[in-house]
Amino acid sequence: MASGNWQVGSKRQRPELTAFLNGDFMPQSRVVREMNQAGFGSSGGFYDNERTFSGNIFRLEDHLHRLYNGLDYTKIDPGVTFPEMVDITLRVLQANIPHLDAGEEFLVSQIVSPCPDPDGSINVAVYCQFLEMGHFAAHYTRGIRVTTPGTYNIPSRGQPSGKTHVAMALMMNEKGHITECQGGNFMFVRGGRIRLPDRRHVLPGVSMKTVLELAESVGVPIDEGEYSPEDVYESQEAFVTSTRFCLAPAVSLNGLDIHTGLMGPITESLLDAWKEMVGLDFVQQAISRAGELDGRG
Repeated sequence: MASGNWQVGSKRQRPELTAFLNGDFMPQSRVVREMNQAGFGSSGGFYDNERTFSGNIFRLEDHLHRLYNGLDYTKIDPGVTFPEMVDITLRVLQANIPHLDAGEEFLVSQIVSPCPDPDGSINVAVYCQFLEMGHFAAHYTRGIRVTTPGTYNIPSRGQPSGKTHVAMALMMNEKGHITECQGGNFMFVRGGRIRLPDRRHVLPGVSMKTVLELAESVGVPIDEGEYSPEDVYESQEAFVTSTRFCLAPAVSLNGLDIHTGLMGPITESLLDAWKEMVGLDFVQQAISRAGELDGRG
């Protein structure tokens, strides 16, 4: 996954975390300074992110396989082997776990970026951020309104709620088939079957892989193919998957309601199976954390 601008931390006062940069573990503030001074990321590169559940990192090796596949494809040698990256990531996480308060989680990131200098050296960083659940809690409570770029907004068939919904773009390929959302994978349900856009045209996410495994475990069949927005208009459910929020319902496409309620039975069963798998109701966790932050003004 190609990297863009990166940032560490949040507006809230936080304890000093530990991070890794180019062979050394050090205070994260120092890593930030050195990365900025070195023009980290200005020459492109790759990154991946994982979240924790109850402080335990989720599917680290799956994420790192995706990272290293990208590095192999572009012939970038990070100078850190796959097992070493696993070990570094876990050491960074363990160093920061004491700073997690009850109900908090981390987003853990790895960045591999060539130096802008012509010496061919590679920068490697691993760090933690506090997962700001308030940014996506509304995904669960209000759903995501999906739009295909370049389309006019179509008035909803349902009654307006008076609340602002989260908006997210759904990409299409040159043939007009839906592919993926910005920052996540998109799937919909029709006739009791999950419809998955052709994976040849998307970047398969680890959360998408998790959903496909959970669907098999709860007995929901999956069809993979080329689908248009019109196929989604005829669906009964839809959802978006992403590392941060895992899985959240999509309630409309281009203003047309996908489902009369917030969450259909298959979406709900997948979320329930995910919660059981990680031993945590992360939906309620996010909603509660968002409420606490709102209460602080």
